[in-house]
Amino acid sequence: MAVIGFLITLSILVLVHEWGHYIVARWCGVKVLAFSIGFGKVLYKRTDKRGCEWRISAIPFGGYVSMLDEGMQQDEAQKHGLTEAEFKRWSFSEKPVGKRIAVVAAGPLMNFLLAIVIYAALAMVGTYQPSTKLAEPLPNTQAAQLGIEEGWKATSVEGMSVETFNDMRMAMLAHLGEKEVRVAFDEASGRKTEVYFDLSGVKNDGTEDPALVAGLFPYQGKVSLVQVEPGSVAEKAGLQVNDAIVALDGERVRTMQEIVRVIRDKAGVAVNLTIERAGVRQDVQVTPDMKVDEKGNKIGRLGVMFTAEPDFVYTREGPIGAIAKGFSDTWRLTKITIMGLAGLFTGAVSTDSLGGPVLIGEMAGEAMSFGVLSYLLFLALISVNLGILNLLPVPMLDGGHLLFYCYEIVMRRKPGEKMKKYGIYVGMAFIFGLTFFALGNDITRLLQ
Repeated sequence: MAVIGFLITLSILVLVHEWGHYIVARWCGVKVLAFSIGFGKVLYKRTDKRGCEWRISAIPFGGYVSMLDEGMQQDEAQKHGLTEAEFKRWSFSEKPVGKRIAVVAAGPLMNFLLAIVIYAALAMVGTYQPSTKLAEPLPNTQAAQLGIEEGWKATSVEGMSVETFNDMRMAMLAHLGEKEVRVAFDEASGRKTEVYFDLSGVKNDGTEDPALVAGLFPYQGKVSLVQVEPGSVAEKAGLQVNDAIVALDGERVRTMQEIVRVIRDKAGVAVNLTIERAGVRQDVQVTPDMKVDEKGNKIGRLGVMFTAEPDFVYTREGPIGAIAKGFSDTWRLTKITIMGLAGLFTGAVSTDSLGGPVLIGEMAGEAMSFGVLSYLLFLALISVNLGILNLLPVPMLDGGHLLFYCYEIVMRRKPGEKMKKYGIYVGMAFIFGLTFFALGNDITRLLQ
């Protein structure tokens, strides 16, 4: 599933990115010679009426758009049936610098546009999402220390209205590193109150969720069993469908995730479950089976399936509101990504957070397993990341080309060949370094 997820995700993102270059090049009067998904040996090709060859190539790691350019020899141009005058008229390098900037910038901008379209489409279709109603905070967390109670609902973060738990998380992510982040709540009694969270200690490398770190969890209601597998340790211990799990080893549990985490860590170790059956609480002792997961880890398993009764809110926007939400969600994600990227260069974020094809494939496969909504949100996330990466002012990336064009505007001349050559060396070093860390982390994850 990871391989399929990676290939589908990469194909979509490359198609969108290169389509941006292609369509704007056509608008600017540049002749496009080829549009390829993948590199290497051409497996399939078709030439359209404009003379552009559409290709599917053997190595599915990227793609490219080939345009008529000054770097081509005249005989190459003649091979495409172009006269010298046509070559100059349709060559990318002969276009004004403004048009060249538009063509190069179009690729990354299409990645941002894809995210905007995804967020806007989901907002128009409407989705059920966990509301900002909160579960009881975990002990010793900021939320517990600030007196937040079960049933409270967050209404805004730093004045920004939030309707869903994800809205609240994203709003808090935008304020990572700040010591006082104001969050407004409606208490269960209806009284309004405001508290300030310290987010200065939350990692901004994407490994920590500020809401969860602060002790804020979506309300889930009772966690009840919906299936008990025949012959399982759960059945042998007397657990039944509709039993509600209240506590594990005397510690109250608030979420399904908390139950899974505890049971996974208790393989072969007796656990005392406090359950509620028909309004009566009782204790049941059960020893989770020891199983080995796909990564070779020993985990505990009861042999049950359970569900909760979360507080959902249906969110849906009209066309204008959906477009606005598409832009705002994409902008918020862009800010968070830039913060994380900046942390890599300043040392605030570890390079261990970088991931390559393996991590992307695993995330894509996992997102697909949760359904279309989950995968679309993942696709928007990766698309924004790709757009930002390509805009970095590094030669060989789109941002490097834009840097050279800015030099041309300021100095009123194109950069010399020597400058371009050394720029390419810098770009290659950056890309190889990034690839080294990403693939190294992938290999480490596989070994672990």
